[in-house]
Amino acid sequence: MRQIHYNYWDYSEPPWDRGEVPWIVRVFVRWGITIVGFLAAEWFVNEVFYDSDRFVIDGTEALLLAAAIYVVVRAIVRPVLLLLTCPLQLITLGLFVFVVNALIVLLVEQLSDWWSIKFVIDGFWPAFIGALVISLVSFVISRFLRRNPFLPRLR
Repeated sequence: MRQIHYNYWDYSEPPWDRGEVPWIVRVFVRWGITIVGFLAAEWFVNEVFYDSDRFVIDGTEALLLAAAIYVVVRAIVRPVLLLLTCPLQLITLGLFVFVVNALIVLLVEQLSDWWSIKFVIDGFWPAFIGALVISLVSFVISRFLRRNPFLPRLR
């Protein structure tokens, strides 16, 4: 039984997310993935889903700071929100997590506004779609950063 656990760990966890990697490296990798997610979300929401600027990151400084705020807020606030919305998670079979992610993006936009960072979202639905894109990009990049991304998971 113990061997199965180690095999699962060896083949499923990305090398940058294991215990022997310093925490700062893991934070910077997560930040880089989030930056790519924000860029994809801005493109998707503005170019594909809407015809106007509904998800705006104005400049490199705003992108770097908004992504950093997102990483910190997601690490601190998201677990609390998931715990508080546990009944809704159960009723919606876990789909309410997408609403929680959208609320996290709106909170990041509000914090960015307080600190004069040029990151603007025009309403809940652009935030919802942007959060979906950020989550999808984060999942895909994290999956490809694994040592063996196509190995089936052990049971």
